[in-house]
Amino acid sequence: MSLPIHLTSNASQLPFFCSSNSLLFYLDDPSTFSQVLTLYNPYDFVVRYKVLCTAPKKYSVAEPQGEIRAQHSVDTIVRLLDTSASSANQNVVHKIRVQFFDRRKSQDLIGKRDVTCSILSYKPLEQSFDDEPNITGTSRRTRPNTITSPTPPVIQQETRDPLVIFILTILGAVCAFVLVLPTIPDSDNSFNARIPSYLHMTTNSKVIASYILGLLTVVFIRR
Repeated sequence: MSLPIHLTSNASQLPFFCSSNSLLFYLDDPSTFSQVLTLYNPYDFVVRYKVLCTAPKKYSVAEPQGEIRAQHSVDTIVRLLDTSASSANQNVVHKIRVQFFDRRKSQDLIGKRDVTCSILSYKPLEQSFDDEPNITGTSRRTRPNTITSPTPPVIQQETRDPLVIFILTILGAVCAFVLVLPTIPDSDNSFNARIPSYLHMTTNSKVIASYILGLLTVVFIRR
């Protein structure tokens, strides 16, 4: 299928797309020596493509030419051939040009796309990942302090609260005083007779005071 007639006048202005505008090759990282470059055809007609390079001795392109169906894409692999660490092969930039043609008129250039190829001596450190273990390690070291450190101040604040201590102390003193007071059955004792009758406690009152005093004792011991 040829290029539609209404596009032929501006055929050279048609935009085409690649998966990347630049390829980075690092001499200290062999995994970057082969990279995939995807070519896209967003149009409703078949196009032919051809891949050219300014430094053909340094790169090889798998399937440097072929066809792309309408609204499809093809993958081609760009390989770095010269992996020497010589100064002439470090920090240099080359260019790959992808040309697109009409399928039936192979000489009619309808679009192009340039991709830069950079050869770098070493791969830069990824700071975000290098810093992550330190952050994680720091958080792990400080996490116990973060969890446990707030607890003692809260407890200390509760036990050192003057109002709380005062109330608990008064309540404990009242319970202890109730326990030392005479009971009603013992009111006939000559010593107990000297104590006013309203201060004579019943057995149930002393049991309750003893129970409350026991709870207060447990609270003070735990704190």
